Order: sequence, then structure tokens, then C-alpha cells
Amino acid sequence: MKKIKYLLLLLPFLSGCYNYRELNEIGITTAISIDYDENFKVIAQVINPVKQQDASTSGEPSFVNFSSEGDSLQEAFRSVILESPRQLYGSHLQIIILSEEIVNNHLFEVLDFFTREPEIRSEVNVIIAQDPKDLEGITIQTLLNDLSSSTILDALESQSKKEGATLEITLNDLTNMYLNPYLEITMPSMTVEGNLGQGQKEENITETVADAKTKIGTTAIFKENNLLGFLSIQESKMVNLIKNNFSDSILQFEYNDGYIVFEPNRVKSKVEADVKNNKVIVTIKGYAKINEVGTVVNLEDTKEIEKIKDFLNESIENSVKDTFNSIRDKYNTDIFGFQDLYYKTDPNYFKENYKNWYEDAFPNLEIDVNSNLKLYEKGNTLGGIEYERENK
Repeated sequence: MKKIKYLLLLLPFLSGCYNYRELNEIGITTAISIDYDENFKVIAQVINPVKQQDASTSGEPSFVNFSSEGDSLQEAFRSVILESPRQLYGSHLQIIILSEEIVNNHLFEVLDFFTREPEIRSEVNVIIAQDPKDLEGITIQTLLNDLSSSTILDALESQSKKEGATLEITLNDLTNMYLNPYLEITMPSMTVEGNLGQGQKEENITETVADAKTKIGTTAIFKENNLLGFLSIQESKMVNLIKNNFSDSILQFEYNDGYIVFEPNRVKSKVEADVKNNKVIVTIKGYAKINEVGTVVNLEDTKEIEKIKDFLNESIENSVKDTFNSIRDKYNTDIFGFQDLYYKTDPNYFKENYKNWYEDAFPNLEIDVNSNLKLYEKGNTLGGIEYERENK
């Protein structure tokens, strides 16, 4: 009797994988772009199953692109099988590119489709194309990576960590922003530069300068799920600083008829709300080093170093305030998350007094910025190249 019980317990493990599929039946998909014009239009990038060494000798590309359309996303993706001999497999999906039309008017359908699809990871990156033609960026043959999806993803990661002009947004991040009534959407953007037709040919990877290439743009900003525009690099950096997302970027400010370039690091921002006085306090702490000096300064003088430190912090405070005021005046959108902060800080007062955020609070919101970055390195040069030259 005991043996029978044990056998019954083992039965579920002996049934095999109910959804098992052979590798030669699936098309491993690494990138998808989606547009809408009377119906959904998709482009899917699928890895060429031919081994890389075989592909190179036979002249075959590393990936193949399939296009289809349908009244729904499900129909559009199912229609790919009419062109592709393999069913799309999305577990290795790296990036999803959306058009402005999709984000403005059909975002809920996209999010609903992908969040219901068990094969798609919620951590896949999402990006918006600045122009409809940019959706074809995944069809470009790229120089440094076999897959254009990897090129776009690597550039996005590098841009986010080193330049700070945008942030990586995942499918999960986008879904959370869409579902939260107190948050506005922000997304990274991308463009295609050069001759797209030439970029799709194999010759694009045989030249030292490609005929076409993809480029990561700045942050796209929205209000009530409608695209308003794209921030400048400096504005993107300041927004990321407010939201405690500042990375290993650089800051350049004019100084003494020239400029100084700083590299902040270990920067942390804390935002607090004085809800009843309609005020936000941003506190910034961290460190910075001097990366480049384009003016005459004596970096051996401790008083000059202290002066530069005060100048850096004052410049950051002014830049953050100017960015906030500029975005509010030009776009009237709260991409900073202050509405969500107010609600979480004092939900009862918020509901009673700020029912219409963009009329009752945001136009008159006051922002205080306190920056305290410490200079810890000035480079190997003694007093600065120009200073040393003038004081020989």
C-alpha cells in the first residue's frame, strides 16, 4: 500500500512538459517594434538559427526580420507565422520599441498583451521611437554586435549610466506608471541616423563608418499618457537628479570666463514634501571630482578649491530649480512624481485640497534645493594647465 502511495506522488513528475517545443520549431525573438495605423503593425527580429561561423561563410545575416499586422496584437503576432516557418519565442526578448501613436492611444492594449504573455519577461526594456521610420531601427545591420537589438540595448545602458540623458524603463516600470493615477510617464527615446535602406544591407557592416545607425535620444515626457516632447540632455540630468536616479554622468558649468567639468558620484537625492504649504525640499549629497578645467584657476590654493566647491553646489541648486520651472512653464506636466509624493505623505489632506493637481497645486508649487557635494579629487595637474603656463 505504501509503495502505491509513493508511486502516486511521483506521477506528476513523470508527465513531462505539457508545453514542450523543439528548438527547430521556435524563432528566438530579440526585438519587437509596434505601430498602429488602422491596425497593429509589428516587426519582429528573430535570430538566424544558422551557426555564426556558417552564417559568415555563407553570407547569411545574424538575424531575420518579419513584419505582420492585425486588428489585435495577438492576431498580428500570430500572422507572423504566415511569413516565418517558426513560432515567435519571446523569453529572450531584449527590447520593445513603440511608436508615438501606440503610446498616445493604444498603450493599454500593448501593456495588457505583454503582461498576459507568460513568455515575456517584465524586465524587458521599452523605448519610444521619435519618428515612425525609427521603428525600423531593429532591421539595421550593426558593426559591433551581431544583433541590432543588442546594439540598441548596450547604447541605452551606456547612455543611462554614463551620460544620464535618459533612464532605462522596463515593461514593469511602464506598467506601474500607467496604472498609477498620480504618476506621469517618462521613457527613453531613439532615432535612426543615415540611410535606412543602406543600413539594412550587409555592406553596412563592411564600412568603418556605417551608412545608417541607431542613436539613443533624450527623455520623452508625457502628460495623461500623451507625448509632449523630448527634454534636453541637461534637463534630463536634472530630472534624474531630483528623482534620485543620477548616475556616473558629468556636469559642466561656466566659471571665470571659461568652464569646469565635474564628475559627481555616489550622489543621493532625498525629496520631502511640506504638503500643507505646497512645498518640496530636495536635498542632494555626495561627492564630485574635477575632470576638466577650461579656465585659469589655481587648484593648489585651498581657498580656490573651497570656492569651486561652493560654486558647484550653487550651480546645481540653480540648475535644478531652473529645470523644474522650465518644464512646468513649457509643458505643465509633473514628471517629477511630486503628486505621488504628496499623496503618500498626507493622503487625506491631498484628497481634500488637491483634487485637481494641475489647477490646485502644481502651478504654485515651491521647490527648495540644498546641494552638498564634496570635492575629493582635482586630477594629476598641479594648479591647472593654463594657470601653470601663466605662472612659470
